[in-house]
Amino acid sequence: MSQKHTSKILKTKQDATVTLDLGDSNGNRQFTFADAQKLIHTYISATNFAQAASVSIQLADQLPQDPWPHLVAAESLYLHQQIGPALHYIDHALRIDPQNIASLVIKSRICLYSGKHEEARQLIDTAVSLAPQNAQLQFEKGELLSEVGDLDGSCTALLKSIELDPRKTNSLLSLSRLPGDNFPDTLIRKIESMIQTRQLPEEDQVKAHFSLAHAYDKKANVEMHFSHLIAGNDLKSQSIHFDPGGSSQETQNIIEFFSTDFFAQHSNVHGNPANIIFIVGFPRCGSTLVEHILSSHPSVSSAGEIFALNHSIRQLRQSRQLTTGHQFSIDGLPDHALNDIADDYLRRAEQFSQNTYMTDKQLNNYIHIGLIHLIFPNAKIISVERNPIAACYSCYKNLFHLSSVPYTYNLENLAHKYSEYRLMIRHWEKVLPGKIHTVEYENLINKQEDVTRNLLSHCELKWNEACLNFQRNTRTVLTSSSVQVRQPLYTDSIDHWKCHEKHLGPLLKLTND
Repeated sequence: MSQKHTSKILKTKQDATVTLDLGDSNGNRQFTFADAQKLIHTYISATNFAQAASVSIQLADQLPQDPWPHLVAAESLYLHQQIGPALHYIDHALRIDPQNIASLVIKSRICLYSGKHEEARQLIDTAVSLAPQNAQLQFEKGELLSEVGDLDGSCTALLKSIELDPRKTNSLLSLSRLPGDNFPDTLIRKIESMIQTRQLPEEDQVKAHFSLAHAYDKKANVEMHFSHLIAGNDLKSQSIHFDPGGSSQETQNIIEFFSTDFFAQHSNVHGNPANIIFIVGFPRCGSTLVEHILSSHPSVSSAGEIFALNHSIRQLRQSRQLTTGHQFSIDGLPDHALNDIADDYLRRAEQFSQNTYMTDKQLNNYIHIGLIHLIFPNAKIISVERNPIAACYSCYKNLFHLSSVPYTYNLENLAHKYSEYRLMIRHWEKVLPGKIHTVEYENLINKQEDVTRNLLSHCELKWNEACLNFQRNTRTVLTSSSVQVRQPLYTDSIDHWKCHEKHLGPLLKLTND
C-alpha cells in the first residue's frame, strides 16, 4: 500500500505535559508534548504503527480539543489498517479544525483506501484550494489520481508539483512510474545537477536516482539507466539491513516445523470455513494483476496487502507469552488457539469482506501456507510465479515503501532471497500436494483467457467476462503496480531484463525449475 507521513507538519502546545503508558514494566510516565511527538514519529518511522496508534490515542484522550493527537492517531491507525477507528479520529480532528490541510489529506487517504474515490478526490481538491502553490499537496493529488486510474490527471498534478518545487523527489519518482516519457532533457539535466552538487538529502538522492533510472529506461538508454539504478540501490542499501543467514535460518525453521508428520498429527483439525483466496509470491511477480482479475468477479472482494494474519499470529503468541520456536511457530498452543487466530484475522479483515470470497494479497503469507491450511481449510492458495530473473530485476529497479523488502537493493541478496522463496514453495507443494494453484505470469500474458478460466475454476468461481476486462475494474490499487493494472495486458515486460543482462550477474544463476 501507498503510505505517507504528513502529520509531522502540525504543531501544538510543546510545553504540555502528558501521561503515557508505553506497555512496558515502567507503567505510566510523564512526557512533554514535544517528546511524545518525537516518540510517535520514531514509532511510525520504524513501522511500529500499533504502538504509534496506542500513544497517539492516549494523547487524544488527554487533549480532546487539540487536533494534532487525533490526526496522528488517525494516521497511525490507517497505517495499521484499522480503517474504522482511523475515521473516528480524523473526523474528530476535522470537527475541531475543518480547514486543517493535513487532516484533509489524511482523510482523503483513508477514503481512498476504503474505496470512496469521489469523496477522496473532493477532500484533496479542498486541500489544494486552500494552498494551491503547495508542492506537497500537488504530489498528494497526483498520487491519489494515479491510484484511482486517472493517469492524465495524475501526470498534470505531479508536473505542477515539480514546477513548484523541482526538489520534490516524491513527485519525480511517481512521475517516472507513469506511462510514457514524461522527462524532457531539461528536467533530466536539472535532476542530475542537483545530485552532482549534493543539493539533496541522502533519502532524496535515492529517489532522484531511481527517477532517472526509470526515465532513461523509457528512453532506451541502457547504460545511464543502470548507472542510476546502481547508484540509487547502493545508497539505499547503506541505510537498511538484511541478514541472509538469519533469513535462511528462519526458512529452515519453518520447513522443519511444518513437516509431513506435523500435518499427519493435525489431520483432525477442522478450522474455519471462511472463503478466502490467499495470493502469494515474490515481489513484482504479477500478483497485483492476478488479484485485479479475481476482484473483477462480482463474487470477490479485494483486501489488498493486509497484514492481518501476521498481526493475529503475533498477538496470540504475545498474549500467551510464547518465546520459544520461530516467530510464527504454534508449538505449545492448544488446538482452540487456531480458532482464536482465525477469529482475530476475520475481525481485522471484516472491513474488506463484502462478498462471498475475499482476496488477501500479502505476498509474504507464503511462509504461512501450512498454518493457513489448518486455520482456513477452504482457503484457496494462488502462487504467482514469474521468470525469476525478470522478477528480481523488477524488484531491483523499484524503490519500495518503508524499506519493507530490504533484500531488494542488492543483487546478491535478491538472488539469495528468491532461492529461499522457491525452496519454501516447493516444500509446501511436497507436504500439501494439490493445495497450491500456480499461475505463471508469462502464461497469463500470452494465454489470458485459458489461464483466467483455470484460475476461476480452481477458486470455484463461475466464469465472468469482467475478469478478461480487468482494466475496467475501479477498485483502489495501492501497490507499485497500480499503473500497470489500469492497462490491457502487454508483453513488453516479459523479456525486458535481457536488455540489461550484462549488469545482472548474481541473478543469472536463477533459472526456472
